[in-house]
Amino acid sequence: MALESVVEAVVTFVRENEEWTAPVVFLIAFGESFCFLSLLVPGTAILAGVAALLAASGIEARILMPAIIAAGLGGSLGYASSFWIGRYFKDSVPKIWPFTTRPHLIKDAEEFFGTYGAFGVFLGHFFGPVRAVIPIVAGMFRMREIPFQVANVLSAFVWAAGVMGPAFYLVTFKDEVMAALAANRYAVAAGLFLLSFANSIPRPILFVPTLVLVLAVGSLMVLSNGDFTLILAAAAAGAFAGDIYAYWKGVRHREDRLATWPFCASAKQHAAAQAFIATHGVQGLILSKFQGFNRGLVPLEFGSLERPVLPFLAGSAISAVLWALALLLPAIIIGAFIA
Repeated sequence: MALESVVEAVVTFVRENEEWTAPVVFLIAFGESFCFLSLLVPGTAILAGVAALLAASGIEARILMPAIIAAGLGGSLGYASSFWIGRYFKDSVPKIWPFTTRPHLIKDAEEFFGTYGAFGVFLGHFFGPVRAVIPIVAGMFRMREIPFQVANVLSAFVWAAGVMGPAFYLVTFKDEVMAALAANRYAVAAGLFLLSFANSIPRPILFVPTLVLVLAVGSLMVLSNGDFTLILAAAAAGAFAGDIYAYWKGVRHREDRLATWPFCASAKQHAAAQAFIATHGVQGLILSKFQGFNRGLVPLEFGSLERPVLPFLAGSAISAVLWALALLLPAIIIGAFIA
């Protein structure tokens, strides 16, 4: 069944059976956070869709807080269950699906957990590629339960509120939000610049949340009939400034660029970025903008390798504009259809 059909079926059921909202979102959040179901259940997308479509259907906001609490409980229980499985079945976990067909999942989660420790448990709820296995690896490593559960519960409720709250209120107050964005376009453009800058610098912890915010704020500005040239310039300028900062950090801290917790990238990631530059040269700046976190490391390694600054600036400027256009393109297309 397609994701759209799942969301529609869930929302239709909740709309007709309002008293079942909390149990339904609890089960969705549990499935999203439980190690074996997380790869199959697109819980984040479903919860956001449920919240948005509930708002569009006219259901009152009083239903939102119980739904967020239920989602937080479901997410934390799913993580806790995965942790207990990792602790008590440590040797058997690699022999269980999906790890039999995707053994790299455990290794990726092990590197992530080894880098961030207890903070990695908190981050795990927000990072799709490792969400499914962070808690089970924490259990396999015999992480102390109290720090795990504290990080687990806090992150589960932050995740639930962050997924459901904005989706509900953006739909509920769509006209007001659009009007506020249009009336404060220069302040929003400044914020977009800062978010794009933060997304470009080589700090893994910032990458996912800032990318989501750049996409959301930029798209809303486009759809609110904002100044497209201003929006594009702000996003591209922020990305360009972030590249320059990363290059400078690479030049100045060539020997000690492997930063410390909680902002570090792994030695493997740095080595991969250098190999990418060796293969693609300046063109790698453009390609890396569409390769996840590599977009922050490649400019850093350009500096650490002391590559010429003028070709770097030219490649970075082009890549920043293309990156900003790519992020805003969906909103442009949507705006053309609804105009």
